[in-house]
Amino acid sequence: MVSAQETLQATSWPKTSVPVENSSFQIIPPTYKDFIPAVKLRRMSRLVKFSLVSAFDCMSQVENLSLDAIITCTGLGCIDDTGVFLKQMHENGEKLMNPTAFIRSTHNAVGGQIALLKNLRIPNLTYTQKEVSFETGLIDAIMTLEEGEAKNVLLGGFDELTLLSLDLWKQMGCLSETRIDKSALVSAQNKGVVLGEGAGFVVLSSELETATCAQLLDVEIYRSVTSDLNIVLQAFLAKQGLSCKDIDLLVLGLDGTAHTKDLAQLISPDFEEATVAGFKHLSGCFDTDTSFALWMAHRAILNSSIGEEVCLQGEKNSVFNKVLIVNSSAANSYSFILLSSC
Repeated sequence: MVSAQETLQATSWPKTSVPVENSSFQIIPPTYKDFIPAVKLRRMSRLVKFSLVSAFDCMSQVENLSLDAIITCTGLGCIDDTGVFLKQMHENGEKLMNPTAFIRSTHNAVGGQIALLKNLRIPNLTYTQKEVSFETGLIDAIMTLEEGEAKNVLLGGFDELTLLSLDLWKQMGCLSETRIDKSALVSAQNKGVVLGEGAGFVVLSSELETATCAQLLDVEIYRSVTSDLNIVLQAFLAKQGLSCKDIDLLVLGLDGTAHTKDLAQLISPDFEEATVAGFKHLSGCFDTDTSFALWMAHRAILNSSIGEEVCLQGEKNSVFNKVLIVNSSAANSYSFILLSSC
């Protein structure tokens, strides 16, 4: 996980947290040459570079597995190069265009670079479904494994924050004017959000490796929830023969604004025995920020611990056998990801 926190190559939650600046979180720049050949770096955009670092670091941890498919997920893709291309198109009157910026701006640029640099001639798909891009990729990966089309799938989600996008959010008045802490997440009274960026990759396998993995039980996306969210959540858990009381860790995509107030209401008697955590006040909000939540949940299962900075309720040190991630978007869509220890 490459993020605004010290998560790259980290085996547990970082001891210290990086504070927000100017209502946004930018990634901690990795040492790119440690992961990518120097001769290749100068032709890569910033998003491609830090996404490749995340992918290659993930692949290095499962060297004995041969990958059968690559799935990448992004909400907006390489928007820095997109901005360059659109500016050139406007200035040149749509004539005599240099195709380089357009080629580099495509959403599948990261998946293509992974295949080229690692010489992987395998199925390579990219999903872009705004705030549920990562969850859509997860569902496809599960289907690919269950149908026997692959044994090991590399899945990643990534999005970037640029000066142009940050300026547009400011003009729309959508940025938080104050620092969002844990208490602000639950109160849901902020008018704006803290933006972020990051890249998270994971290998999903049909074969269990109990020493290093968690088990992905189910993923669902709800485009619109008209009934009580708690009732929908209970129906989701019931498919796995579980109830709210079986959940040891509940990870909520709270961003401090009114549109996540439904998530805040889940901190209720139904989950009074569970540890509850938030993450967007440390990762920032971006379309594939669920990848950060998945990294956090995975580490919580392996280490039986979460960070003090993310803990909203319950014990930060406990055995987390069942973990539920619930995320939402301003468009009234929700996603559920259920994990279990092996």
